[in-house]
Amino acid sequence: MGLLQGTNQKLSILQRALPFKIVFLVVSALLVSSYLLPASIQSYRFESLGQKIFEILVAADLSTGDPAAVDFVEQGSVTVDGVTYVDERLASVASSFFDESGRCIAASDATTLLIASQQPDWIPGFILESPGLTLSFWVAGVIWLALVALFGYGWNFIRLVFCTFVCTIPFWIGSLIYGSISTPPNLGVILALAGISFLAMTFALLTRLALVILSSPSPTFAIAQGVVREAVRQRISVVFIVILVVLLPLIPLWIDENEPLRYQLQSYLSRSISLTYVILACMAVVLGCSTVAFEIRDRQIWQVMTKPVHRFTYLIGKWLGIVAVSGVGIATASLAIFISVEVMKTRPAMDALDDLAVRTEVLTARAGKIANYERIAPTQLRQIVDQKIDEDQELSDRIDRGETTLIQARSELVEQVLADFDSDQRKISPGGSKTLVFSGLPVADGENTKELRLRYLFHCGASDTHQVHPVIFRFGKDQTWIDVQYVPTVGAFLRVPPGMIDDNGNLELELINSGFNARTETFFPAEYSLFWDKDKLEILYEVSDFEMNFLRAVLVDWFKLSFLGVLAVSAACFLSFPVACLLSFAIFIGGSIGPFLGLSLTQYYPTNLAEQVVAWIAYLVHSLLNRFGEIQPSQMLVEWRLIPWSEVWLEFFWLVLVWAFISLMVGFTAFSRKELAIYSGQG
Repeated sequence: MGLLQGTNQKLSILQRALPFKIVFLVVSALLVSSYLLPASIQSYRFESLGQKIFEILVAADLSTGDPAAVDFVEQGSVTVDGVTYVDERLASVASSFFDESGRCIAASDATTLLIASQQPDWIPGFILESPGLTLSFWVAGVIWLALVALFGYGWNFIRLVFCTFVCTIPFWIGSLIYGSISTPPNLGVILALAGISFLAMTFALLTRLALVILSSPSPTFAIAQGVVREAVRQRISVVFIVILVVLLPLIPLWIDENEPLRYQLQSYLSRSISLTYVILACMAVVLGCSTVAFEIRDRQIWQVMTKPVHRFTYLIGKWLGIVAVSGVGIATASLAIFISVEVMKTRPAMDALDDLAVRTEVLTARAGKIANYERIAPTQLRQIVDQKIDEDQELSDRIDRGETTLIQARSELVEQVLADFDSDQRKISPGGSKTLVFSGLPVADGENTKELRLRYLFHCGASDTHQVHPVIFRFGKDQTWIDVQYVPTVGAFLRVPPGMIDDNGNLELELINSGFNARTETFFPAEYSLFWDKDKLEILYEVSDFEMNFLRAVLVDWFKLSFLGVLAVSAACFLSFPVACLLSFAIFIGGSIGPFLGLSLTQYYPTNLAEQVVAWIAYLVHSLLNRFGEIQPSQMLVEWRLIPWSEVWLEFFWLVLVWAFISLMVGFTAFSRKELAIYSGQG
C-alpha cells in the first residue's frame, strides 16, 4: 500500500512537469484523432451522398411513374451511382412525402431518414450529421485534453478513466453473458458512469479556467477570484454541482424506452433543464448570501476594508465571483444535457414517423404565426355602445340617479363589446365555418421543402377529454381538405405542405365545424359549437436548429442566475444570512410565478376587502417581477419554440444591467452606512 501511495504521489508531482504535459497531450490527441479522422471522412461522404439523394427525390415525379419515385414509395430505396440505399421503415410512410401532383414535398426529411439508416454502428450517429459538427467535436476534444495537460491534471485524468473502467467491469461481464459486447444491454448505465467522470473532470477544468481568467491584478478580480476559491474550499458550490453531475447522466435511465422517442427527448429536456436551473439558483442564492454575511459576522471583512478597496468595488467583485461560479456550473450541466440529448436521439424509434418527428420537430426551433383577426372600427364600436346604453333602461336610470357616470358606463361597455367581438371571431357554430388568413409565412422557393405545422387546441361543450369531435380543415389555395377527430383541451398538429403558401406568404385556412361520413360520403354538423384561444391556433415553421436555440436558452438561464447572485449579495449587506436567503428566495419564487399570477389575475374577481388586498399584492408582484419569469427556456425548448436573440439581449438588459444595478445601489447604500467594526480600546 505504501508503494502505491508513493507512486501516486510521484506521478501527481510529475503531471505538473512540462515533458509529462507534452507527452500526455500528444498521445491523447493522437488517440482522439485516430477515432475522429475516419469519422470526418465518413461525414463528408454522407454529406455528398445526402446531396445526391436529395436531388434525385426533388426531381422524382410519382404521377408519371418515375422509377426513382416508385422505388422510394414501394421499397423505401434510392439508387445513387448504381448503389441502392434502402430503409424498409420508409416504405410504410413514403407516400406521405408526395403531394397529389406527384412531387416530393419533403425531400429533405426523407433524405435525413435514409442517410441515418446507412450510418455505421462504430460511431454515434449525431457526430456524423455534418462535417462541420464532426470537426467541432474533434477540435473540442483536443482543446479539452489540452486543458487537462495545461492545468496539470494528466495523471488525475488517467486515474479517473481507470476507476471508471473498473466500475463498469460488472456491466461488461453481464454483456458477455447475456448480450453482445458490441451492444451491451447495460449500455445506459455504462454511459452514465462515464458521463459522471467526464463531467467531474470538466467541472475541475472550468473552475481552474475561471481562476485563470480572474487572475488580473485588480481589486475587483481579486475579490471575485476569492469567491471562486471560497466556493470550492468550503464546498458550497461543490455540493450543488456534485448533485447535478450525478443526476444528469442518470435521468435517461429513468425514462421509459418503450415510449415514442420524441416523448423521451422532451421528458429529458424538461427534467434536466428545470433541475439544473433550480439547483444552480439555490447555489447562487446561498453562495451570495454566505460570502458577504459570514465575512461580516466573522469580521473577516476587516482584512479587505483596511486595504484600498472601495465598498462598491467589494460588492462588484463578490457579484462577479458568483457570476463565474454560476457560469462554471451551468456550462458543465449544459454540456451534460447536450451530450445526453445527442446520445438519446440514437435510441431506436418506434417507427419512421417517430424518427422523423425527432429530427424535424423536437430538435428544431420554430417560430409561430397566429391568424389575422379583425378589429372593430372605432365608429362601429361607438355605435354599438350607444345602442346598448339606449336599450338598457336600468343602466340609463342608474346614470340619471347619479349612481354611475356616462363615462364609466361607456368604459365598462367598451370592454364588454371588445371581448364579445373578439370571442365571436374564435367561435364556430355546429355546421358553420370561418376563414382565417395567416400572414408572414416563408414562401416555398422550389428548394425549400421544409414542412409547416398547424398547431391547434379546441374547446367544445363541456370539453370532456374522453370524447372526440370532428372538424374539417380546408386550404384556400387548392381547396384541399382533411377531416380530423380532435380531443377537447388536447393540443395536436397537422402537417401543412409549403405549397399551400401563396406568393405573398399568406395561408388561407377554412375551419368547418362538421364531420365527414366515409361510408355515405356525406357531411354532417358537429354536436357543439367550437372555439379556441388566440394562441392555440397557429402555424409553426422551422427557423433555427436545436443547437443554437439551446445556447440561447443557456444564456437566458445564466442571466437569471447572475441577477439572483447580485440580489443575494445586496441582501446580505444589511441582513443576516438566514433573512437574506429568505428574501432572495421569496423574490426568486415571486419572479418565477409572475406570468402565472398575471394569468390568474385575469380570472380573479375579489368580493371583499381581504380578497382585494390579495389581488393588489399579486398585481404588485406580477408588475415588478414578471420579466424574470416571462422567458421559460425549458418550456420553449420542449415545445420546440424559437428563443430569439432579441429576447436574449432584452433579458441581459433588464436582469444583468437594470435590475442588477438597482440591486447593487440598494446594497451599496446600506453597506456604506453599515459600521463594519467598532474598536472598544480593549484587546
